[in-house]
This record gives sequence, C-alpha cells and structure tokens, in this order.
Amino acid sequence: MNETIKGHLMAPQNSTKHAAELILGSNGYLILKSEAHQHQCQLEEVALSDAIGSMPRSITFSTGWVFISSDGNKLNSWLNSHCKTPLLVKLERNLLLIFLASIITLLTAYGLYVYGVPKAAKLIANQLPVELSTELGEQGLTMLNKMGFEESKLEQQERQKLRQRFDALIEKLNNQGVKFKHSPKIEFRYADGGANAFTLADGTIILTDAMVKLANEKMELEGVILHELGHVHHDHVMTNMVQTAILSITAAMVVGDSSGISDTLASIAVLGGGLTYSRIHESEADDFAAHQLYSWLHSTAPLADLFEKLRGQKAVDMPSWSSTHPALSERVDTLRSYKPSL
Repeated sequence: MNETIKGHLMAPQNSTKHAAELILGSNGYLILKSEAHQHQCQLEEVALSDAIGSMPRSITFSTGWVFISSDGNKLNSWLNSHCKTPLLVKLERNLLLIFLASIITLLTAYGLYVYGVPKAAKLIANQLPVELSTELGEQGLTMLNKMGFEESKLEQQERQKLRQRFDALIEKLNNQGVKFKHSPKIEFRYADGGANAFTLADGTIILTDAMVKLANEKMELEGVILHELGHVHHDHVMTNMVQTAILSITAAMVVGDSSGISDTLASIAVLGGGLTYSRIHESEADDFAAHQLYSWLHSTAPLADLFEKLRGQKAVDMPSWSSTHPALSERVDTLRSYKPSL
C-alpha cells in the first residue's frame, strides 16, 4: 500500500522552497510530485541524510533536488522499514559493543605503552649511529655546568686512583666478554646535596664527590659503577630518549599541540630524560651489577650496603639514586636475596 507525505522541495544550490509531495511505494519505489520538479526512482538511487532523533531525513535525488518531509515521524518510519541499516550504524547503536570496544581500545593502548613502545624504542635506539650519542654526551657535559655541577674538589691524586680502579673494572669486564656500544668513561663533579651517580648518552659515567665519599667500603664504589655500566650496556639513555620521543609525538598528534616537544626531546637526549629511568631499566642495571658482583665475590652485599646508606639522602636537582624506582627498600631486598639464574 502506497503512502503519501507532504513536504517541500529545493532545487540544487537554491534555498527556495517549493510545495511537494512524495509517494512512498510498498516496494521501495518513490514518486516525487511538484510543480517545480517531478521524479521517479527506487529508494537505492537516492541519498539519505543521517537519522538524528525524530528530525525528518532529507532525500536527495540524482537530479540534485532535495525533498524534506513535513511529517518526519511518518517518513522515518517508512525509511526504517525499507532501508538496510549499515553494520557500522548498528554497531554504533549497540551500547554493549561500544563498551567492549572502549575496553579493548584502552587495553590495547596500555599494552602498547607498557610493552610495544619500549620494545620499539630499544630496536630504534640500537640502530642509531654512535656519532649521535657521542655528540649528545658532549652536550650533556656542557649542560652539567649550567645545572650547578662544578669541577670535582677531590684531590688530583685521589681522582687518578679512582680512574685506575675504573680502568681495572672495565678491563675485567672486557676479559669476561662484556660488550658496550660506547666505550665507558668516568668523570667526577661536585654538587650540593646528596650523593649522586648517572650516565650520559655516550657512556660517560658521572660520580659526584659525595657519592665517592659515601661509597667508602670495599667494592661499594665498584657497585655504583657497575650499576651505571648496566645502563651503558643496555643503552638505556638512548632508549629512553627514543621512547619519550615516540610518546611525545603521539601525544602531540592526539591533542594537536606540538609546543615544547623540541625542548623536551633536547633535554632528554642530552641528560637521559632527567635520568629517571623506568622500573625495568633500573632493575636491569641492578641485575647487571648484581651478576658481576656475585660472580666475583659470591655476594651482592657491597651494592645492597650502599643502597642502605643512600636512604635518607637529600635529593639534588637531578634525581639521585634515592628517588629512583623501584624503591630502595625493594631494591635492597632483591639484592640481598639475589641468586644467579642457571
């Protein structure tokens, strides 16, 4: 049975309204009647506007003329019974599917953040040329002076002995087949605040005078250096830089604001992202040091003892070991119970 709906008709690119009626056939056939224009076609040949509540949907014919009904409910009812609802529209109307899709999206984003991005960052960091990290390391040394890190106040003779201990440690690791992408170096700096140690992009290890004085028991200083060599061995500084770059660029693409990214990436590249490594990176560096200490001494006590000393140390501008994660107490417990994997 045919139905007739009254409304108005507009010509292409013209807002003038013309009285019209539309005959709706039971087989989906449309007959448009108006003094200004007449047309006949199947429903599949017209373009329908999106359904928004009870608002009447406009029908655009192949000739460009647009019909708008004065009885929106009647037209919508007929269209709903004759139109095939696209799958996407059905999905959009299904609250359960929307909820499940949101959960899946969040879990996927979390998985990429926790696992995907770190792995991708490590892969990319391994492909970066050594010349880049060398340049960044040199810039890092220059930036330290601007951040309040002064030339070491240790006696020249003491610094020479410390360098000899460092060289002996590196030689021992080389003899064991431990490889480094960058040839490790050591520098000493004076800074107000607590004991501190960190690594630059080119494998340069920085020890503050306070750290040297704190690590005064047997093999404690070697424990400090081994931990930082763990960061060098795993190339954590460059990996951290790439990871932060990926996240920063992704965030900028999402929110559409790229201001400050270049400055952020520059500081990350030079000083290793504020030297705040992830839990995984800190654990890897601890494990590297623990493995070496245990193989030499059958004990990880030197590093664990040093961590005990670091408790309560006042943090300086650049995050010290007392402010890294996981917490020192957790790291001490892990070191005390360390057993090499078989």
